[in-house]
Order: sequence, then structure tokens, then C-alpha cells
Amino acid sequence: MQKLIPLAIAATLLAGCDSEGINRVDMSGLQSDGSSSGTDANAGQTGSEGSGTTDGSGSTDSGSTGSGSTDSSSNNGSTQNDGADTTGDTVNQFGGSGSSDGGTSDSVNQFGGSGSSDGGDDGGNGDVGTLDDGSNNTGDASGADASLNLSEPTTGTTFVSTMSPIRSEQNSYSITPSTDENGNVVMNGNCPVVQFHPNLKFGDFLLATNAWNFCASSLPDWTQTISVNDVSGNVVPRWDYDWGNESDVRGAVWLVKSYPEIIYGVKSPGEYSGPTLAETPAATGMPVRVDELPFYKIDYAFSSEEYPTRSKDFNGQTLNGERNVAVESFFHELGGNCDVSTLVRNGTTSNQRFEIMLWLDRGAERLPAAPGDYVTSVSLDGKSYDVYTKPSDLEYIAFVAQNPQSSGEINWNTFIEWTRTYSHRVNEAFGRGSNTVQLQDSWCMANILVGTEIWWGNGYFQADNWTIHRTVQ
Repeated sequence: MQKLIPLAIAATLLAGCDSEGINRVDMSGLQSDGSSSGTDANAGQTGSEGSGTTDGSGSTDSGSTGSGSTDSSSNNGSTQNDGADTTGDTVNQFGGSGSSDGGTSDSVNQFGGSGSSDGGDDGGNGDVGTLDDGSNNTGDASGADASLNLSEPTTGTTFVSTMSPIRSEQNSYSITPSTDENGNVVMNGNCPVVQFHPNLKFGDFLLATNAWNFCASSLPDWTQTISVNDVSGNVVPRWDYDWGNESDVRGAVWLVKSYPEIIYGVKSPGEYSGPTLAETPAATGMPVRVDELPFYKIDYAFSSEEYPTRSKDFNGQTLNGERNVAVESFFHELGGNCDVSTLVRNGTTSNQRFEIMLWLDRGAERLPAAPGDYVTSVSLDGKSYDVYTKPSDLEYIAFVAQNPQSSGEINWNTFIEWTRTYSHRVNEAFGRGSNTVQLQDSWCMANILVGTEIWWGNGYFQADNWTIHRTVQ
């Protein structure tokens, strides 16, 4: 659990340590008052991401297939998606529809959460690109020096959030399509029925299965399991999954199926990592104003494998799956006081305004946007990243590590400060990329998340270390 230690002692202890259902609204559909004038992309197989091309043209398939409403009226918590459009406010108890990871402008996702990282933006504006050579973009179009290094404060008090102990009564949960007495998958429209289960609590964190777009998998027996301890009893958050081959998909091959994640802070009113929603700000420091941010440092280590049971040939190499490892934060406009009770992720009253994403690792193909949406390459805290924005989502920026490392240290404030400085004027500064909205000092950072967007494959991800240090001056 969270420990309070003086900074000088913290520095000694850490010496030698080597160690994200929102309302993702397409800005083109916004009225002058910020309300949504566009249609709701409430789709079990959301047409949210288009396949980009290496020439930067970013051709976009709408990818729309059965807009799915979620029927959560059943008492057993199963999710039923009948493929019909939803026009009124709905409650999605699992997360099988929506613009991102389960939520839409007209729905409340009580289980799957939401985020454009988990699928993209409203209405099928093609954003996720692919590279046909698996290479990274390099170079800075304008020669502007955008490197940034933020040092950890030398004064203040540091709170350390660790992964122990387990706070849930159960240590693991699995999901898979429900079957009848004859072993046949129970379908509701073009989606299987799945059973609801809770998230898992451990340390100062929450582990969510977040299979927000399960309907996009056509594999009859896809499965995903979340767990929080290994055979020795250690607290080790992990997810095991099988989402099938790339061809096992209803719709376009680039549809994300799931974003299992570790939540720190508040993701939605029903997804918080503290003992209660009201106690989460004290436990994590969030939500917190951008201009009052503590210094957040993350020590991490992970292990992961994609099994050869699912594979394809890609430019002469064999790929066993496609997933990333992504850290992210969401920012809300809460009237400047960061009252946790006013945070809204879904519906027309959503006050979420921005998303910052960091890909610690990526597969051979997928990118956070089309290749033509590449902005520049920068050095942040001594490590190199490619930066992407996307014209179809002006509330989004992503950093992709050029040299992925399975363990290390992240100064999260560095990415926030870079975004504050450049994201709303990247085109002017670097001669390419699309400007975002400006990250406002009065907006509130609500969370720090880490998870894996899974496109296809069979494998596991394990967080061997995920420790967050919050220094308050």
C-alpha cells in the first residue's frame, strides 16, 4: 500500500533500482458550446480506426459494422448486444460497444471503462496506421529542438504506491463467450453473450479486464483472464488472453479487441483505485490540476509473450500477435477545483478533454495514428520517442518509444510538460502533424493507466513491477 517517506530516504532506497468508455468526441462534431452535435458511434465493432499507409495518405476505412446497443437489463450481468442503434442513455455493464473502450456519447460503461487509446474516436475517422516495413519514423522536419529533461525534486515528501497487498477476495477472473447445454455460443445479434465480473483490487491499484470491443472477435472461444498473484503468492498483476488470429475478426483487421489495464486514480465513477471514490484523491493525488501536479515517477518492469499458436507472415518475419504496452492519462475540465464527484467520462455531459499516451512497446505493424500523422522525434529524459497527433481527434497525443525496454523509469511529468508546450502548435513548431487543443492549467489529471491494446493473438502480459512515486513539494 501507499507509504510516506521523506525524499532523502526515498532516494537512498531507490538507488540502483532498474526498473488507458470515454466520450471520445470527434471535434468536427462539436458545437461552439462544446456539446456534441454528431451521431453516437455506439458500435460493438466500432469503425473507429482506419488503416494508414506508409506514404502518409492515411487511407481510412470506416470499418463500420453493426452498431450495437447493449442490453444490461438482465440480472446476471450478462452483456447482450443486438446490433441495433442506441439513441437513449444506456448502461453498458461490460463494455462491448462504443467509440473507445466501451463508452459512447450516450452510454455509461460500468465495467469496461473508456479511452480513445482503446479503440479510437467517435464515428470511424481512420486513425490507427500500419507500417509495411515495421520501421520507425525518424527525423525532425523543422530542426526544432524539442528535447526535454525534468529532474526529480530534491525537496518535498514522497508517497510510494506499491502493488501489495491483494485487496480483493478473489485472485482471478476469466471471461469467454457463454455457451448453451450443447456447447454452442449464445449469441445476441452478432455478439456473444458474456458474463460480468468485478475488477481486482491490489495495493493502491485496480486491475480491469476491459475487453471493451470483444464483439469484434469472431473466434467462438476467445478468452481473457486477469489475475493478481502467482503460484508463490506474490502480488503480480497479469492477463492471459487468446483473441484468435488476425482473420478472426468481425470487420477490419485493425480493430482493437481489448485493453486490460492497471488503473491508478479515477477512470470513471465506478473505476477507482482507492478504498472508495472519495478516498482515492488522498491515496493517489488525483484528480489534480495540471498547474499543481505532484512529480510522478514510475518504476516499471514487465514480461510478455505472444505464443506461436496464432501467427502470420509479415515482410518475411513471423508475427505471433499484435499488441502494445501503453501508459496514459486522461484530463478533465472540472471547474478548476478537481472535485472527484464531478468527473464524468461518458454521455453528452462528459468533461473529459485530453489524453496523453506513451507506447513503451509496440508490435511490428500498429501505430497510434496513421504514418502521415507523425510529428517529430524527441529525446525525453534521455530516451528517444516518436510523437503522433491525429487530425480526427484533437484531444490526443501519443509518444512511441524508439528503443523499447521491458524495465526502467518514467518521469510522467516530462510527457505532460512537453504536451503543454508543444501539442497545440506542433505544426508550427515542426512543420508537420496536426495541432491538438491546448492542455489547460486548470484541467485535472484523473489517472495514470497502463495496459495492452490487443489486436489479435494468444499470449500474456505481466507487470513484474509497477511502483508510482508521488513527490509533493
